[in-house]
Amino acid sequence: MANQFYHNEPHINVQNNTAVYDDEETDDEDWTLQRPATAFPFFHTSDPALRAAYSYGDPRGGSYPDPTMHQMRSSAPPDETLTTGTLAGLAGDIGNETEDFEDEGLDELLGQIPAEDPERDPDFGASDLEDEESADDLSAGETDSEDEAVGRQGSFKPNSTRGRGSRRRGRGGRATRGQFEDGPEKRPRRRRGEIGRRKGKYGPRAHAETTPKFKELNGKLTEAFLEKDWDKGLEYGFEAIKENPEVFSVHGTIAEILIRKGRVEDALGALFVGVQATREAAAWRYVVEKLIEYGADTKDTRQRLQECYSELISMDPEDYASRLGRMKNYHQAGQNIRARNECFNLLKRNPYDYEVLNHLSGCCFALGQPEAALPAYETFVTHCMENDLPEQSGLDWSFLDSYADMLIQMQRWDDAIKIITVASRWLLGRSEETFWDLEKDDREWDAENEPRRIEVPRFGAENHDVGTYGQGLLVELRAKLGFARLGKGSDHVKEALHHFEFLEPEDEAEDAYINEYPDLFREVGDALREAKLHQEALRFYEPLKNKLELMDSRFCFDLAICYQALGRDEDYKSSLQIFKRNARDPQYHIGLAKLYQSQGRVADMWHLIKQLRRVGKSKLVRDAGLPLVQPEELDIQATVQKTGEDVTSPAVYTPPQRDEDQEFSSAKRRYGEGRRLRKERIERDQQQDMIINSLWQDMKILDSAVDACDPDALAEWLGIANEVFEDFQGQQSFFPRDRHLKFIGYGRWRKILNLPDDEQFIPAGEEDGPTEDKDIPVHYRRIHFDEWLEWILLLAMRYAKNSNRESCWDVLNVAASANIFAHEQPRILLIRNISMTCALILQDNQRLVEEARWFMKWYPYVTETYRLFCAVNRFCRGDVSFFNSGPEQKFTLRAVKTMDFGLLPQEHRLNFLFTDGDRVKWSEPSSGRNNGNPHELVEHDPALLVLYGHMMFVAATYTSALTYYFRAYVLRPEDPILNLCIAISYVQMGFKRQTENRQFQIQQGLSFLQRYYNLRTRDNVAMHVQEAEFNMAVMWHSLGLLHLAVPKYERCLELSGRVRQEQQDVRNDSGDGGEMAYIEDFAADAAFGLQLIFSTGGDFRGARKITEKWLVL
Repeated sequence: MANQFYHNEPHINVQNNTAVYDDEETDDEDWTLQRPATAFPFFHTSDPALRAAYSYGDPRGGSYPDPTMHQMRSSAPPDETLTTGTLAGLAGDIGNETEDFEDEGLDELLGQIPAEDPERDPDFGASDLEDEESADDLSAGETDSEDEAVGRQGSFKPNSTRGRGSRRRGRGGRATRGQFEDGPEKRPRRRRGEIGRRKGKYGPRAHAETTPKFKELNGKLTEAFLEKDWDKGLEYGFEAIKENPEVFSVHGTIAEILIRKGRVEDALGALFVGVQATREAAAWRYVVEKLIEYGADTKDTRQRLQECYSELISMDPEDYASRLGRMKNYHQAGQNIRARNECFNLLKRNPYDYEVLNHLSGCCFALGQPEAALPAYETFVTHCMENDLPEQSGLDWSFLDSYADMLIQMQRWDDAIKIITVASRWLLGRSEETFWDLEKDDREWDAENEPRRIEVPRFGAENHDVGTYGQGLLVELRAKLGFARLGKGSDHVKEALHHFEFLEPEDEAEDAYINEYPDLFREVGDALREAKLHQEALRFYEPLKNKLELMDSRFCFDLAICYQALGRDEDYKSSLQIFKRNARDPQYHIGLAKLYQSQGRVADMWHLIKQLRRVGKSKLVRDAGLPLVQPEELDIQATVQKTGEDVTSPAVYTPPQRDEDQEFSSAKRRYGEGRRLRKERIERDQQQDMIINSLWQDMKILDSAVDACDPDALAEWLGIANEVFEDFQGQQSFFPRDRHLKFIGYGRWRKILNLPDDEQFIPAGEEDGPTEDKDIPVHYRRIHFDEWLEWILLLAMRYAKNSNRESCWDVLNVAASANIFAHEQPRILLIRNISMTCALILQDNQRLVEEARWFMKWYPYVTETYRLFCAVNRFCRGDVSFFNSGPEQKFTLRAVKTMDFGLLPQEHRLNFLFTDGDRVKWSEPSSGRNNGNPHELVEHDPALLVLYGHMMFVAATYTSALTYYFRAYVLRPEDPILNLCIAISYVQMGFKRQTENRQFQIQQGLSFLQRYYNLRTRDNVAMHVQEAEFNMAVMWHSLGLLHLAVPKYERCLELSGRVRQEQQDVRNDSGDGGEMAYIEDFAADAAFGLQLIFSTGGDFRGARKITEKWLVL
């Protein structure tokens, strides 16, 4: 039966089914609060055999035990010096029988760790404790905000175990201290004054030699695979992996077997874990192929693909195929900024890659930056037209259509017309007919030569077939010619309608254009309606009324606008009836607002726009061409500007439109254009200011309803909050490229970072100039930075309470990486506190450990930080494997060794074989004195020693745990909890399958347990006595001595009345209802133990009696 030891603080049931150690330190100085990726990846599977096979030690020296944790409780008072929190997992055999170190000390254990790996080297220094960092790498697990189009964002970027562009570290190197049989004195040491590295081979160590047993198992695996005996094959494969996990072919065979058994996810997981041990590019490419072939379109698959592509690129930076694959992976994941940057990287190597250009176009369109792709498109088009033949070129109609789309979206009408005509002429084989460029209309693209084309003197009908003119032009490109002509103004409307007539909107035949290009008809109708050509627009709208897939709310409103403008009241009313059933569709409100606008019902239009803004639909309003801010609001804002109020809001950047002859324009014209663009930016910024402030007030109005747990109010509040948060996240001055730069203003980054004008922009009312602290803005959108921080943390808390884990962490990551918060210690401390609170709410053990460890790092050798680390792990009900994971063990051990070195007298340090490097690192002073004690420690901290002892205990390394428990015991011999820990460690050693003297170890444990009982009961406090009785009962129960356990359980039940009375007395004495006084009654736990004993012994009547009296609410 599982042992249960309890203490008298709020207890949580803890189960640890798997413990997978990370072999890389988390980046404690990384204020983006990133979740660390494991150095040696793992995957989740329901097959215990597969999980056991792939929990082998990682090639860099780690190990992955699979413990089963139990629980214990103690009622240590709050002012107890020792760390008691982690006792939730101290009782119970971990079951890791591979780590039996009864006769070896900790140094022998650490001696097995490769010395060349700085993360796992036992020789460490104080600088290691202070400056542990891990580099970031790009990860496919996140999705870029589309607002990052403006600049670098504060979005969450998970860490990786390697730095950017770095190669994987080699394994092994020279032997460590523990690898020399004759002890430390035989370890080769560098002579004093010797310079350079030791002799030896460079690079990673060779793979382990295959043993005869491995070869036998591999042969059986191959034989079973050929015989299609999948079960036997898996059995042999798992054994072979345990023997040598570095042979990738074994993992590949296991994956093939799993695929044939229909276990695709397990197969992909096995491949991905197995390939980590090899640096062969072919193996990584094989994994990529299988992930693409069998992987589902999920975040995990894209993450694995990104890891594989990055590994291949680290092996060969010129691997074009891997870079192309990584770019596609980014694009598929919606990470448009990374995909765009990867496209630019690829185009540097091959500027004429058609596939890359298509992806670049998609990314730029998604980011709202089509102008970013124009130079690449221009280069490609120029190259094709100068060097290729039309029938053999990559420049085709589809590419030309995409290029024209960009120009149309940017409203560069003349450029669009020019590229469509010139490139289409080249594709049709008439590139020499440049005289058409002199014509002011598009007669070149008429369907017939007459009447207009033959009027051109240089035109010869006999030179080219008539099909190479208007009849050869792509329908989509003809429509874009019409859009461009329509955009140039009323003088070109006739030419635009001439192009649109080619669609033949009245044709009802089966092969009519309406059946092949319905979306194009919708676009033409929208363009004509916006140009106030309502009658012409209806010619393209009405044929679509039979296309149900296009009959959305917006379309119905567009129809209604046209009918209303033409006075067709019956049709207007009938179209309104269609979309009334879609009243909850945001597009319904967009369309209705546009209808009100066309009818002159301005007040109704503004009412709908404000409603849309409140629910975070401002982007839909902008896309529909509707105004966002009322004119009177702009007048108020302008008045504020003139009165001299400090405007600290940034200007929203819109790329300047390049005139066709810009390079020939005069300096005066350029100056006037710049002033006009600046004025437009200021106006847009003023509008955005008003929008954000309006939304801010709306959220304040909703706060009371949200606090009252109104779900509708919460949904509306979060909708508004998303838009406000996106605006904050889109302010690039808060997220500079160099994260260590402090915030000094919105318009001064360009001068400091030496950025071009198109990367940083000056906000309205702020000029570049000398920066003084008093001039640094403290407001954004006229809202103080402290208010922003308070609101952002409130948003994270509300996400956490709604179990929206990803959104919660994204918000906190942005807050922690913003330079207006990251360089202010009180603010970053507040962020860390809220982050820990959210982790507790979400029961995220990994994040909880990260946050607690941050406090240990920034407040070193403070007892409360170690107690906090233990306490938060006790309150986590989920998987607590991160409590004793690799990074936490190494971090804590380094803290212990630094403490030991600092307290060691100088004369005694000479007696130990510390290397010169150790002495230099451990002697880095923080107080100005080079005394080897940078933290000015005066005594050992028993809380730190016990914390590391708990980690060793949970890892089933009981000998090492006892070493640190006894060190703490010397300092606090009268501590009851420490005696309980020692007792449980001894008994658990006796429970192991292989133990030297089981009787002696159990007897030792019982001796310390009795000492614990005496210490705990000497004050005769009822709750302490009950706790001691209960822990004694659990110990007898676990040993199978039921005749001793029953009286102790019954004693717990008898003490229940006294415990409750004491609890009531404390509440009465406190005067405030005793809300802070927590006293736990173990009666129900004791009753459960008795019920179990009686039921297993056949006394069901006694078990029922106990249950009815104590276990029924």
